[in-house]
Amino acid sequence: MNSEPTRCFSHLASRRNRRTRGFTLVETLVVLTVIAVVIAIGVPAVSRVLQTSHVRNAQGVAFVAKSAVTHFLSKPNSPGTLPVTEGTAAVLVTQYTGTGTPTAAAVGAAATLDNVLLSELFLERPLTVRMGVQNAATSGSANGFTWSPVTQTFTGTAAPTLSYATMTRLECAISDGANNPGVTGQTAGSAACAFNLAGTGTLTPAGSRVAYLLIKNAPAAEAYQLSLDVNGPALTQNTTAAPATVDQTQGAVAYAKDSTGTGFVDVFYYVTNL
Repeated sequence: MNSEPTRCFSHLASRRNRRTRGFTLVETLVVLTVIAVVIAIGVPAVSRVLQTSHVRNAQGVAFVAKSAVTHFLSKPNSPGTLPVTEGTAAVLVTQYTGTGTPTAAAVGAAATLDNVLLSELFLERPLTVRMGVQNAATSGSANGFTWSPVTQTFTGTAAPTLSYATMTRLECAISDGANNPGVTGQTAGSAACAFNLAGTGTLTPAGSRVAYLLIKNAPAAEAYQLSLDVNGPALTQNTTAAPATVDQTQGAVAYAKDSTGTGFVDVFYYVTNL
């Protein structure tokens, strides 16, 4: 008499068990395999998109910098040249009219061309380059100075002690006509801004004031891609597999090889020279 209810109860229990059971080992492995494939395909694609975005941003920033420099040079009563903001040239001291008597090196460390252009209102905001270090800060005390558009000099209440050495920035230095910033061992300064723009061995002439964007700690792969885009393959000396095994010294984008194997290089991006 009770066989029918018993069969119904057994059937319901069986259906409930089928609904609540977990994945089998095979199903779990299939899901994990699919996830692994998606990651393997997706991560490199995302990396390439980010790299392209960073390279395009650097090119855009260099274009903005060049436009700001052009406006500075064409303004009414323009001095016809750019203030020197990097190196150890004596002109750095003569450009300073504030309190104290700083060395040329102190002025060079504390002055940047982008801050000059901000003071002149030819830049709307500080330069931001997505390629390279993003969280660097000035070193030294808060004893800085400002650029005076009226006197065309740097001024302050005391000798400057700030340093922008670790930061991405726009600079202007005096070329000695011999030292390319992309050569291993050269540092940012008056002796290291002679770009080999045409790749023919003729560097920026001695005495020229060279404006360039210095991108600190850029990934070597992004530096290589920037060189390809700006210089072209004929002037790019690195390789796709190892984009910083030799110095990139030809063209508007220059950088020394990654000799310490960190994967990062400082990039010098030519803007103009006078």
